[in-house]
Amino acid sequence: MPNSLNMPSNYELLSLSDGELVKRVGLALRQLDKAEEQGENTTEKTKIYQIYKNELAKRNYRQQAHR
Repeated sequence: MPNSLNMPSNYELLSLSDGELVKRVGLALRQLDKAEEQGENTTEKTKIYQIYKNELAKRNYRQQAHR
């Protein structure tokens, strides 16, 4: 897993395992929090976090819908 996340492509998102996606959501949130603490612009980090979080929400919804 990378130490610093960049904007993922759709292919990259779809190829992640559920476990790896969960890890990246956490990493993206930590990067966002750190940027906020340091007074940096958080626009890009917020978008990255939201993309990973939305993908995780989609997968969770699909799993719940098929139970």
